[in-house]
Parts: sequence; C-alpha cells; structure tokens
Amino acid sequence: MPADRRHRSSWTRRDFITRGVAGAGALALGACAHTGASAALASNGAAADLDALARQVRGRFLRDGSPLYDEARKVWNLAYDRRPLAMARCEGVDDVRRCVEFARRHDVAVAIRGGGHSYAGFGVADGALQVDLAAFNTVTVDRDRRVVSVGGGTRIKELLAATLPLGLHTPMGACGDVGVAGLALAGGDTSPRGLYGTACDNVIGAQLVTADGDVLELGPGRNEDLFWAIRGGGGNFGVVTRLDFRLHPLLTLQRASFQVGWNDIAGALRTFGELIRDTPDEVRALFLVDKDTGAMVGCGHYGTPEAAASYLAKWKAAFKSVEPVMGTSTPTPQGEVWATTALAVDGAFLEGLTDDRLVDVLARAAIAGRGVGDILMGLSNGVAARTGMTETAYPLRGVGLSSLVSAEWHRPEERARAEQWVAEYGAALRPWARRAYVNYLGPSSPERIREVYGVNHARLARIKARYDPANLFRSNQNIRPAAAG
Repeated sequence: MPADRRHRSSWTRRDFITRGVAGAGALALGACAHTGASAALASNGAAADLDALARQVRGRFLRDGSPLYDEARKVWNLAYDRRPLAMARCEGVDDVRRCVEFARRHDVAVAIRGGGHSYAGFGVADGALQVDLAAFNTVTVDRDRRVVSVGGGTRIKELLAATLPLGLHTPMGACGDVGVAGLALAGGDTSPRGLYGTACDNVIGAQLVTADGDVLELGPGRNEDLFWAIRGGGGNFGVVTRLDFRLHPLLTLQRASFQVGWNDIAGALRTFGELIRDTPDEVRALFLVDKDTGAMVGCGHYGTPEAAASYLAKWKAAFKSVEPVMGTSTPTPQGEVWATTALAVDGAFLEGLTDDRLVDVLARAAIAGRGVGDILMGLSNGVAARTGMTETAYPLRGVGLSSLVSAEWHRPEERARAEQWVAEYGAALRPWARRAYVNYLGPSSPERIREVYGVNHARLARIKARYDPANLFRSNQNIRPAAAG
C-alpha cells in the first residue's frame, strides 16, 4: 500500500523505508426530489417530518437527489458505496437531538460520522439518517488539570495541534485525519499503550445523546453503566458529542528497524515472538509484512537514550544478520496522511507467537499475500495489558499482538483477489484469535461480535437494551439489545 495510505502507530511505512523505522451554512432542501430511500418515507407519510427536520437543523442538510449528496456520502474506504436517507451536519446538541428523535419516530437507523475513516465505512449506511459531527471540533485544554475536552467530530490533528505545543498528549493513532471519537470509543490501539493504556483508558468523561433524545454526562459517578460501555463498545449507545481525556507528558521514542524481506519470514516471526514475551512498559514493538517489500521488524523504547540503547541492543543481537536503522520520533498533528482507497480488512488479537502452527499460518499468509496484501502486528503490553478484562468494555487485555490483515485494490477486477486473501487468512487465524480490535474488522455478523467481546458482551447487550432497545444505533460493529426477560 502506498505510504500515504497506511496506519503504523508511531511508525509508518515511510519511516521504515526512508528513515529506517518503521459547514458551511444551512442548506435545508425541503423541496428536493425524493429518490431512493426518500421515496420509501414518502409512501408512509414521514416525508413531511423529513422536510420539517431539514428546516430545523441549523447545519447543512442533504438527501438523495440534493446537489452535493453524492460527494458528501463518500467515506474514506471506497469499498463502500451507500445511499443514506439524508445527511445532517449538526451544528449543536439540539440538532443531534432533533435527528435522533426523527429516527426514533420513524424507525430509521442513525449513522454517526466523525472522521469518516472507519475501515467498515460505518459513517454512512443505506436508508439511514447520518448525523455528521464535523462541526463538533472544539478542543479545550486545561493544562493545570492535564485534561483535554474535544467535540465528537474532532480529528486527531486538531487535538494534537492544541496539546503538543504544551508538551502534552493523550494516546492517539498515527493519522491526523482520523476522528478521535471513532478511535477512542472502539478502544484505540495506540503507540504508548504500554505506559498510558489505550485511548479509551484515558477517557475520563463524555457527553452522549441517547436514543430517547436525552443528553447525559458520563464519568465516574455519572451514568457509570454507559461510561463503562462506551470505552470499547463503540457508537452503539448514542451520539457522543464530547469526550474528556487525561493528558500525559510528551515522550520521544528511540527506535530501531530491521528490514528482513522475504527470506525466512517464519524464522523472523519466531525471533520476534521470543523478544516480546517479557517487555517493559516503555517498549513499543511491531511486525509488518508489506506486500511489496516483505517483513520488517520494529522496536522502540520511551525511556532515556541510555536505557533505550541498552534495551535495543538485545534486538540488534537477535537480528544480527540485518543492519538496523536507528531513529527517534514524537507525535505530530498531521502524522501520516491516508488518501482514500478501497480496502478489505480483518483483525485478530494473538496472545503470542509460541505456537509453531500459528507461525506457519502467518508465514503462508505472507507469501500468499505478496503483491496483494499486508499483515501488521502491534504489541499490546504494560498498562493496556494489565487493565482488567471487565474494567472497561474494551476486550483486548493481557499481553498480545493486535493484528490487521488488509488488502487494497485500485481496479474493480482486483477486488475479488484482495477480499479472498483477507477472508482466507483472517479465518485461518481465528483458532488463535477469537478476540479482535473492532476497528480492524469489516462489517461483522452478530456471532462474530459476541465472540470478539467475549465476557463483556452480555453486559453490553443489557446496557444496549436499556438505552437503545430499538437498535437505532446499528451502523457500527453492532451489539444487539439483549432480549427482554
């Protein structure tokens, strides 16, 4: 995949190859033509309500047949071409409430769009009412309390632009265009999670609009069931219009990378597996198989230069046949840019690489994916690993490798091959990985979602039944409401 289309935590493909390591105004179109999903509403008398909603929403309002509709419904992953009933760029919480109330009255799904970078394209859905939070991008930093509050449509680059000049940050992903809420609500696999936990571990408060249109404050002592659920459970429980995060001192990552290539990938995997069996919290490690250049191994250390040099010496000795390339990095607001693309994905949380059968599956996947797709495995350790499985809804606890299998295509005739490779090897990993990072999944079945959340799923389903029994918020990795009784 080209360098501007990748997620590499604090490493990017560019790092590996070149540096060695890896609004506007209301547009209420009440008189526009009703086509597609809008025609279905016209037949049951709800069209007048949609016209009224278009007049009431202060932000831009587009529906099927409106000018700009086709451009606005596009999302980052071009594999998904969906036609929502309408798209409302909400200017405030009242706009959000109006949209949710309309959806509840007419049993219309709500699709929540933050950054629009969902691998599964969940920011838009056929026949849904899209709540576009792009205008919710205010960032407020309380330097003394080390807390940052962001609107539900804030992008990572907007958050970091406000905190990095103060020498502070909260764990985030590598692409500045990604939405903060979409990352954090799903858990948030981030680079320094060994020291600070995942993105959701640093959420200390939130504001949420429920399916009933209530505006609730979440946090310790405030709607604690929902506060637990949104930290890993995604957008299943309402529209999150604000998130509050804990801030930490900005650290420099001292890093090394080893370009292994296509020779003995299985051997490199085994060596990597041994090295990550016991790591200090300061360590960040990953294993990447790039479809063009083969295997690359990266390790970084957030300690002092002396402590980092001492630790990285062990990795140099283990990969002594490969000349390491050394470097340093700190987060930047923009990070790595991802151009729009068409992509198939699957995720797996691997608890280690000690099973030779698993190593063989990964090695076969790498060879079969040459020229087709990539495998990324990032170490989850330290604070993220030690947090209890049921302390938040996020299920990826314990030491492991949060893994992404992905393949993109540029021409329609390439799609089947990319999807087949992802499906085949995603399934082949399943015996070792019932859990997975939900942001690394394509649209998934209820059975898969139950499997992914494991012990937390039953509680999530009960909370869903309490706050969203009609499942309005189902354009996501959906947790269905628990059955009554």
